[in-house]
Amino acid sequence: MKAPARFLPSIASLRALEALDRLGSVSAVAKEVSQTQSAVSRQLQALEAQLGVSLILRRAKRMQMTPEACNYALQVRQALQTISQASLDLTLPPQGGTFNLAILPTIGMRWLVPKLADFTSRNPRYYPQYGHPVAAV
Repeated sequence: MKAPARFLPSIASLRALEALDRLGSVSAVAKEVSQTQSAVSRQLQALEAQLGVSLILRRAKRMQMTPEACNYALQVRQALQTISQASLDLTLPPQGGTFNLAILPTIGMRWLVPKLADFTSRNPRYYPQYGHPVAAV
């Protein structure tokens, strides 16, 4: 079932609300999302207008989220994490990728190589072709 467009806010406005819940101030949100405070404030106002619900209590120069907005932000945070994880799953190669290091030979032999077997055994999702711990080379 397709949700009506009014219940599908922009990702930017949802990110602003989630960040306000997490960070507590519009200035901190603006810094995190690389926007001005007024742009963040407009996104929050647009979200309220689109949903038809007051989410923010505005007092002097301070914004405080309503309890309903805090609950909504928690659900939005979970949804954004799901979208982010789905995007990572889509873009990461299923068989793992290439990882290049430029390190001194001594560090490679004495520190890195002894740790590789443990790393690959702890991360079988990225090394399914081995199926068991990889012996150090």
